Amino acid sequence: MVRKKKKEKDGCLYSKNESFENLEVVQQMALNKKGKDDEITPDISIFLKAEELKGKLCGLYSDNEKAMPNINVMGSVMIDGKGLEINIGEKAKTENTDD
Repeated sequence: MVRKKKKEKDGCLYSKNESFENLEVVQQMALNKKGKDDEITPDISIFLKAEELKGKLCGLYSDNEKAMPNINVMGSVMIDGKGLEINIGEKAKTENTDD
């Protein structure tokens, strides 16, 4: 087993592997949670939160990334020597217009 380097933040050493392993334990505890009458009643919300955190550790999710579609911007094209204004997408932010 290869140990990844631990990161030091505010005097605390902690690794992604340790965090991932702890989240695995939390998930098992959530699945084996006992309710009234000692029946096993899994806590799915805790299980899913731990799964989300594991995904974030692996880089599958990013809070800073916004889901934006790719938009092509086309201003004008030349056809048979004549300019044709298309105006698809957003105009460049550098233009100074007084609209």
